[in-house]
Amino acid sequence: MQAKKTDVIIAGGGLAGLSLARQLRMAVKDLDITVLERRQFPIPDTTAKIGESTVEIGSHYFTETLGLKQHFKARHLQKHGLRCFFGRPQKDYSQQDELGVSELFGVPTYQIERGVLENYLQKQLLDEGIHIVDGAALESVELGNKQQHITVNTEQGTDAYQGRWFVDASGRQELVKKKLGLKKTNPHQGNAAWFRIDKRIVIDEWTTNEAWQQRIKEPGKRWLSTNHLMGAGYWVWIIPLGSGATSIGIVMDDQVLAENDFASFEATLSWLGKEQPKCAEMIAGARVLDYCLIRNYSYGCKKMFSDEGWCLTGEAGAFTDPFYAPGSDFIAFNNTFITHLLAQDIAGHDIRLDSAVFHMFYNSFFESTLSLYTHQYGGFGDRKMMAIKLLWDYAYYWGILTVLFFKQASTDIHLMRSLNPLLRKVQDDNGDIQRLFAN
Repeated sequence: MQAKKTDVIIAGGGLAGLSLARQLRMAVKDLDITVLERRQFPIPDTTAKIGESTVEIGSHYFTETLGLKQHFKARHLQKHGLRCFFGRPQKDYSQQDELGVSELFGVPTYQIERGVLENYLQKQLLDEGIHIVDGAALESVELGNKQQHITVNTEQGTDAYQGRWFVDASGRQELVKKKLGLKKTNPHQGNAAWFRIDKRIVIDEWTTNEAWQQRIKEPGKRWLSTNHLMGAGYWVWIIPLGSGATSIGIVMDDQVLAENDFASFEATLSWLGKEQPKCAEMIAGARVLDYCLIRNYSYGCKKMFSDEGWCLTGEAGAFTDPFYAPGSDFIAFNNTFITHLLAQDIAGHDIRLDSAVFHMFYNSFFESTLSLYTHQYGGFGDRKMMAIKLLWDYAYYWGILTVLFFKQASTDIHLMRSLNPLLRKVQDDNGDIQRLFAN
């Protein structure tokens, strides 16, 4: 079989893979890029994918780095921050302990309708001359030193591709990790049940208390937050989507999972009726669009970037936890590192040091993020602990990570090497604080 030759093969046409293809095209105009995706486009606007909420790094990446600001403003809801509610559920929600911003930060964030965004990116990439092969089921991956061979099955038969670079953006298929034994377990035991309903849930309507409504600068906009209903060992997210649908997830530690039944939507709704009755009341009668339960969702990766011409991005590499919505931040950093590596390699530069530095930064970012959750779910229902924790976690995020990304410092190899001792010290300090929260 004659292999089709290309510069870059991206396995996975989801959020990570499509955004990487766009970033590569912007960085190296004449790069020949092929994206292989097992689904058929267009996909449903409200699609069964976790990861609808963005925070500042991911939002900046999509809107500024990739130039998608107008699309986000037109088709996705601007997020009104993270908001948490604590205490025994009350019929009048103004009586709940609430932790959240009164006005928006300066950097816009969004609630992403994943199908809408991925369909838009797919059309844009096709117009830019990027090859997207949908309905392509991967059959084999052979990795070499700048010689990558991929075979896929389509409705038309079997096709082979040969490329200098291969990027695994296949999500939890974990193609490269399974092939090379790169999966890395961790001590965080998290589980999630999530679903979408064809109904908009407006948390502002859960009380008529005028003083409560006026506590935020734009009354009536709480529903645009990523609202968190907090309990011991669990939290519930409520995320509005531009289509009018709502994404709802129950994220829990192993103890909550073991003591309750989440095997079906009906069982989960029954659990909500006991733990968060107001939320269950609002869901009742809505049409359920999908339902999924995933156990032990958190994992890492021993190696993300190879100077031999392969990399991983998105959930094909690692996943920490959905609290704080860091998934799009990892995509932003990883795709930026991959784009740098490919551009330098195509230009004929030695990328061995670059790939090592990038993995070092990725590992530090992953471990610091993971520490926010490990052994801490039992205290998530404690409003005093969470008030202090959110202040510290926000300070770390804004004081370290956003500065590095917004200033485009993370791909400055010499700067990152010089900052390494300081970054390691700050990471150690963060670890000490997180262990105090865990205890």
